Amino acid sequence: MKKIGISDFCKYHFLSSLNASKNALFFIDTKVKEDKSDYCQRLLKYDLNTNSQSVVKDYVDKLPLYYVDENEVLIGEVNKETKKTETKIVVLDPMSGEEMRSFVLPLDVNEIKKYDDNHYLASATFKVNHPDYYKYSEDKKEELIKEEDNNKDYIVLDEYPFVFNGAGVINGNRNGLFIIDKITLEIERITPPTLDVESFDYKENKILMSGVDFTTYKKKFGSVYEYDVLSKTIQKLSDETMIITRSFYLNDDIIVIASFGKETGWLENPKFYKLIDGKCQLYIDSDLSLYNTVGTDIHYGKYSQFRKINGKPYFLSASKGSRSELFTIDNDKLVCLSDFEGTVDDAVVVDNKIYRITTLANRLQEVEVLNGETLTHLNDLSEYYVAKPNRITLNKKTKIQGWVLLPEDFDTNKKYPAILDIHGGPKCAYGEIFYHEMQYWVSLGYIVFFCNPRGGDGRGNDFADLRRQWGGKDFEDLMDFTDEVLRQYPQIDSNRVGVTGGSYGGYMTNWIVSHTNRFKCAATQRSISNMITEVCASDYGIDFPYEMNFTDLHNCHDELWSMSPLKYANNVKTPLLFIHSIEDYRCTLPEALQYFTAIRCNGIDTKIVAFKGENHELSRSGKPLHRIKRLEEITAWMNKYLMEEE
Repeated sequence: MKKIGISDFCKYHFLSSLNASKNALFFIDTKVKEDKSDYCQRLLKYDLNTNSQSVVKDYVDKLPLYYVDENEVLIGEVNKETKKTETKIVVLDPMSGEEMRSFVLPLDVNEIKKYDDNHYLASATFKVNHPDYYKYSEDKKEELIKEEDNNKDYIVLDEYPFVFNGAGVINGNRNGLFIIDKITLEIERITPPTLDVESFDYKENKILMSGVDFTTYKKKFGSVYEYDVLSKTIQKLSDETMIITRSFYLNDDIIVIASFGKETGWLENPKFYKLIDGKCQLYIDSDLSLYNTVGTDIHYGKYSQFRKINGKPYFLSASKGSRSELFTIDNDKLVCLSDFEGTVDDAVVVDNKIYRITTLANRLQEVEVLNGETLTHLNDLSEYYVAKPNRITLNKKTKIQGWVLLPEDFDTNKKYPAILDIHGGPKCAYGEIFYHEMQYWVSLGYIVFFCNPRGGDGRGNDFADLRRQWGGKDFEDLMDFTDEVLRQYPQIDSNRVGVTGGSYGGYMTNWIVSHTNRFKCAATQRSISNMITEVCASDYGIDFPYEMNFTDLHNCHDELWSMSPLKYANNVKTPLLFIHSIEDYRCTLPEALQYFTAIRCNGIDTKIVAFKGENHELSRSGKPLHRIKRLEEITAWMNKYLMEEE
């Protein structure tokens, strides 16, 4: 059989943004451009009556947003030929795909959908000092463009957060809601200028939203608001200290999915509450994160973690330790609608039948009927050797799940090099789904093993609780799992084992090499080395002391330093490769530079490969040529220390 090659992901089809209209499914198909410089996307339709697939809009650079209902398909396009803030909307017939009309909105639209027969409801990003930009005259817009050009060589920061990974500088940005007249295109902003809207829902003459209202410092805690379309007034409905996942209408009730942090801290999974007289009353007790956090490097695009279809809510969540499953509310209970090893990446309902995009261990993404037939056949790995995940359960007080991937024609009498791969998060998970980089290493003759240590998602709050214990019980689980893999697979040469991981997995790689010399080499990716600088300089940082439940959030430097791999850098003896992106605002470049400097000056074999124009998502959605270079560098580092010369 063929071996998975380093650039074979460039042949894959990445499916996302599944929607439905009448008897048809719509979804975005992303693939790598021929020159591997970037990606391109097209909108596909699957006719459920004829079981046929057709192209609605052929490949373009990006399809940033689209919306489907029974009467029209809206496709948003960014006008690259102007510096003005605007979004072009193209309206297509959902059945024929023919263009019916198009219009331009003076808004940076993130999402648009039908509100009623005469209006759209859109969320859009605007500058807090120009909330009524959409009302400005053309002359005033030109003045703003000139002002921005004059100030292009410097940046002014006066808010927190001031950056966000993948978006760059967000200082002064807010996400608001706008009602748009379909005929006149008259626009009305319905949210206050300082309110940053994070979720919204609507029914009849009411629009429900959750978000954070702030001027200089956006805290973690949000509130629920309701806009009355008839009176054109907005009312704050809640004032409790809570982290809101989202709010929505369920029949006559307002449901708030939120965490109060009382059990396992501010990273605890949310519960379902009814909002009654300004107070949250428990509706459904839940121990799910309500996010698909099962990792892979073969997804690209947007996925709906929540959606309402005909008034019924549907949720995706990591579950059972290694899966992403689909849930709904039925008879005041949270009910799981799927049961299989793999991930539900997106889902819709047509005539009471559920359709989903899924990923499996030996198969790339396809659209299929829930617990039924596969509809699309865009990806084909039938000619390739794909290693099966062999499950290992570490039987300790808290059982740990993990897997081993074996090379083709695995020989029990032969010795093999191996790589331990650590997931990010920490509140994420590995599962039994296809992972390109792991399969590539297997094709080279490596045994690859990976697990879900404590701190990860999909097994409830107690399992995920890692407060003040980064580098503690998670490190213990990873080392115990490594011991168990070596015991069950004596074919692994214990002197030729490497370790790698990204984000939190990079933090753990840094921690591991400063606390043990058992690994021959290591590659740390988009990592953290100094918790003090991570807290003060990243887009995530200030959240961390809250999540750790430190006694004094403003004087926790001792606790942060004790959790920092940099504190123990003088212990490092393991050759260490750094992979980092210069525009990574989640784990900033200085996190790599500090650790690199410490061990380089101690004579340890090390180097940094830093990628221009990339961010924290390099390994998943970075430019294809950069993704290939990244994997080449890691593989060469592993080969240098782990592969025996023939």
